[in-house]
Amino acid sequence: MLDKKINNYLEKYLIYIATILYKYNCSANFITLIGAVAGFFCFFCIVESEFFLAFLFLLLNRFFDGIDGALARIDGESDLGAFYDIISDFVFYSLFPIGFVFNNIENAFSICFLLLSFVSTQSTFLASAWIIEKNKILVKKNKKSFFYIGGITEGFETIIFFTLMLIFNDFVYLISYIFGLLCWITCIFRIYYIRKILLS
Repeated sequence: MLDKKINNYLEKYLIYIATILYKYNCSANFITLIGAVAGFFCFFCIVESEFFLAFLFLLLNRFFDGIDGALARIDGESDLGAFYDIISDFVFYSLFPIGFVFNNIENAFSICFLLLSFVSTQSTFLASAWIIEKNKILVKKNKKSFFYIGGITEGFETIIFFTLMLIFNDFVYLISYIFGLLCWITCIFRIYYIRKILLS
């Protein structure tokens, strides 16, 4: 919901850092890989109840996710890079909450609900992009590799809820249910949006 405004604000800083990395022949795909590694370290820290370290790795993961896109726009975007980026994001978004199950099995039911909610948003995210591309529907361009429909649970909101889970880790179950419900609202909105386009 807030991604566009935040990305517009951060863009000049990300471009500045990406320009420096470009001078040292650093590729966007390599940055994506580093971000994925940070995501795995975040997971292990959650399992070991090292929540402050997990927060730092969460920030690193999201930072590199922003940098790889900025670097790709300088060096030249590629479908393979976008493919790597999406996989990295989706794996991390699933791995992060699973860490709380390994940390405390009592979180299993709420985390399962959250993961199911993630499947709903990820499915509508990809399916809507495919529909738009397949039908060559004219939409307002964005700075992503392909068009996607926004919602109330995008990247920034995910970071906020993940941070809340780390800070208030005794209430992970409650945060998971709330975030999961918001994800379902996003899913329903996207279904309505695509249905409206295809039937108009």
